[in-house]
Amino acid sequence: MTEGTGIDGARPRAAASPDTFRPDLEGLRGVAIAIVVAFHAGLPFASGGFVGVDVFFVLSGFLITGLLLRERERSGRISMVAFYARRARRILPAALVVLVATLGASWFVLAPLDLPRVAGDVAASAVSVGNIRFAMQATDYFGSDAVPSPVLHYWSLGVEEQFYLVWPALLILASRARRPVAGIGITLVALVALSFALSVWLTDASPAWAFYSLPTRAWELGLGGLLAVTAARHARLPGSLIVPLGWLGLAAILVSLVVITPDVPYPGLAALLPALGAAAIILAGQRPRSVGMVLRAAPLRFLGLISFSLYLVHWPLFVLPAADLPVGEELPLNVRLGLVCVAVLVGWGSYRWVERPFHRGLRMSLPPRRVLTVAASAVAVTVVVSVTAGRLAIVDLGTASVAAGTSIADGAGAASPAAGAGALGGGVAGTGGPARTAAPSISGAAPGPTRTAGAGSTPAAPTPEPSSGPVPLPANVRPSLAQAAGDAEPLEADGCLPGQRQVTPIDCVYGDKSGTKTIALVGDSHAAHWFAAIEPIALARGWRLVPIIKLSCRFIDMKTYSFWLHRDYTECAQWRELAVAKLRALKPDLTILSVIRDGETSTAADPDPVHQGQAMARLLDRIPGPKAIIVDTPNSRYDVPPCLSRNRSDVRGCATPRSAALGPDPGVMERTAAAATGATLIDLTPLICAGSRCPAVLRGMIVYRDSHHLTATFAASLSDEIARLLPAVTP
Repeated sequence: MTEGTGIDGARPRAAASPDTFRPDLEGLRGVAIAIVVAFHAGLPFASGGFVGVDVFFVLSGFLITGLLLRERERSGRISMVAFYARRARRILPAALVVLVATLGASWFVLAPLDLPRVAGDVAASAVSVGNIRFAMQATDYFGSDAVPSPVLHYWSLGVEEQFYLVWPALLILASRARRPVAGIGITLVALVALSFALSVWLTDASPAWAFYSLPTRAWELGLGGLLAVTAARHARLPGSLIVPLGWLGLAAILVSLVVITPDVPYPGLAALLPALGAAAIILAGQRPRSVGMVLRAAPLRFLGLISFSLYLVHWPLFVLPAADLPVGEELPLNVRLGLVCVAVLVGWGSYRWVERPFHRGLRMSLPPRRVLTVAASAVAVTVVVSVTAGRLAIVDLGTASVAAGTSIADGAGAASPAAGAGALGGGVAGTGGPARTAAPSISGAAPGPTRTAGAGSTPAAPTPEPSSGPVPLPANVRPSLAQAAGDAEPLEADGCLPGQRQVTPIDCVYGDKSGTKTIALVGDSHAAHWFAAIEPIALARGWRLVPIIKLSCRFIDMKTYSFWLHRDYTECAQWRELAVAKLRALKPDLTILSVIRDGETSTAADPDPVHQGQAMARLLDRIPGPKAIIVDTPNSRYDVPPCLSRNRSDVRGCATPRSAALGPDPGVMERTAAAATGATLIDLTPLICAGSRCPAVLRGMIVYRDSHHLTATFAASLSDEIARLLPAVTP
């Protein structure tokens, strides 16, 4: 009996007859893999190519459920041991070979700091829980600042394997009903309805879990299963209905390439289009003049034949060559087209020499239980290899010492970071931050000089650029390379940052909680990364410091969009109004504001920085008391910690040209708002980027913890300068 799934390369047979081969479904699988590869290659007109996975899921449910039903009809039972042995023989050889090969290639290609993460991804994928790992990490399938995992595509195999871990047993139980077919059908209808409802809800409530998890994807596999259960009745449907339906199904899949983009909430309702399209093609069968006349084309059938191996190999072939590119950049189109050709060749080789021999050559030589024993051993070895590789990478990072005892010769000493973690106020029940044990670095408690309303600041003289020649990463760099990505302010850990969906500002107090003066730090995550610099000032001057910050929510009076939620960021608008109300009630003695100049919540309808500055001023005018606006920091073209781990012998390789770091209109938004409201403008850009290139390491400190957030260590080193530039807080 031939095993067939949605993504693997087995040859599909009709559910109703074990002798009826469906070349049209092999071609449909070719269409699915073609659009997935086109999407991952970033080819034009394939922005919705990720829907090919939905087609695979429906096909998988149809083919596997049909296989199990035929086995039951023929033998009167379903052997779960034989079923899992067939799947192990079909899935594991190519899947594990590609995992190990990808891990080996990653060791030589990826930044050392990325290797432990990738090793963990490989281990999770080997045991078919990669999708759960990616959901728990809230991995953005459609891109982020970090290098994508080269095994991210294994999420869909995890969904399938988890489904088939329980589906045969559920099928056996359902078939024990008085009317077995009806029992199976009712079970599937319930599964599809519940899973689809959960998918629609979670797509808005928790996009990552909606995208990666089995409960929100099971309805697609169940839809295919329903088609298998009713397959005997398909022939009775009139051709005048079924034939056009099949053509409409293919059209629905192709339309999905254009109308379903990464900006569309997914899967949710949108997944109905490709899923129902695949179901319509399956229903159409091989009727005369049906869509099968196109799907039976030899090129599509070839792609369908190698689809499983091609699916496995294409993603790492696209990811690894682009691993050292700056954030947001991609390989040239001609290179990506060349990689598509390479992927097809490697996929064919995997099918020819790995997938097919193990699937068919060992069928009679090993009994099912022995196959499962060998499979479990192979999975265990893969996990051990992955874990070992991850630990070796961590050891390498921990013991790496480039030019021990040296520091970057930039003409400036390193300031001490702020000590300790944040202390929670009474607004978070049952929690409290640790007490401060070290004095802040701010000298004296006198307020800083009064600034002219709306005037620009004049920071201390910038440090010169490093001299020519290699600039190694200092052995005593702060924070350490391994800790840099996590060197953040304590606000999120303390529960003081509202999440994407929270709309109510959280009551937290830092600094001197018994102080008579109140300072509010307001904005998004780019205000939060200044916390490490502001808190020492508050401690030294006896100020209460109240953070009013929401992640990814710019404090400007304009409609914004969330690329994570794939819709208008209404929660941000609600939070801003409540934040203004809180500030009006709080009557702070000073409000310090900073926001990202662009990014995921930029206003797509009006990117003009002058208009955005005016929108910022409208909110500031509603807040009582003096204000200060900190100009947004330069960005890096790289995810800095991994980049430095790759360039330890010369950190200049992680520097960013000034024009790219500051953008076309640096400080325009903030200057506009300051001029309109009389706020003090603080621009620390010369202290972060003094020359033609903005460094990733400065004064012996790693500047960024990713591509645009300052490390807490570096931010704290600017505390004295911010204290000097802040407006006076009257006694």
